[in-house]
Amino acid sequence: ATQIDPSELQELFQETSANVFQINSNVTSLERSLRSLGTSNDTQELQDGLHATQQETNKTITTSTKAIKQLSEIVRGSSRVCQQQERLQLDRLKNQLSDAIQRYGAVQKKIAEKSKALLPTGQRCSKQQSPKTPFSDLPDDEKIFNGGDGVWQSQGQDQALLSEITEEDLEAIRQREEAIQQIESDMLDVNQIIKDLASMVHEQGDTIDSIEANIEASSSNVDSANEQLAKASQHQV
Repeated sequence: ATQIDPSELQELFQETSANVFQINSNVTSLERSLRSLGTSNDTQELQDGLHATQQETNKTITTSTKAIKQLSEIVRGSSRVCQQQERLQLDRLKNQLSDAIQRYGAVQKKIAEKSKALLPTGQRCSKQQSPKTPFSDLPDDEKIFNGGDGVWQSQGQDQALLSEITEEDLEAIRQREEAIQQIESDMLDVNQIIKDLASMVHEQGDTIDSIEANIEASSSNVDSANEQLAKASQHQV
């Protein structure tokens, strides 16, 4: 069994608890950045900050899950005197970490979705179909006329859209696409991490449930006995 000094054990609990606090703080920061996407504050500095915060949070989550695993092993091998309290403390900390990771996963998804939504859809459509395609080569359902005068509206509109896009616009689109790729590469599989956390303390959870079940059963027996005594006293009267 893994042994550790009680003071070192509590220090590990405190460090992991501080990590959970840091994850939640980072999530709050990411939520603020999310509100800035698409506004005048949506700068390269903001994108760099998003990446840095995600990278830091990923490392903190990795450190925290390793600490939970270590704590699980230590608690399993601890003395019977303090084992129950430590197991309850571990279970509570695990739940707090799971909640923080779920928050993080949710805000990551929102940031990625909003970033994609900010890409010009017209630009994507124009890339898919060249405006130079001869009208005669188009499928019938794409031949759109205006009042029968033969004006090719669809291609003409795309041509006008392309003419309005400057080199600066294209660079902004390129940067946005790179930012989206970075955000997606930074995204963690939070569902798998939460499953791993749950399995780490499964045995402790079973023991805790057993203890709590015994306490509830005892309490229920006491209540039942009190009810029987009350009924008996009423019959006597």
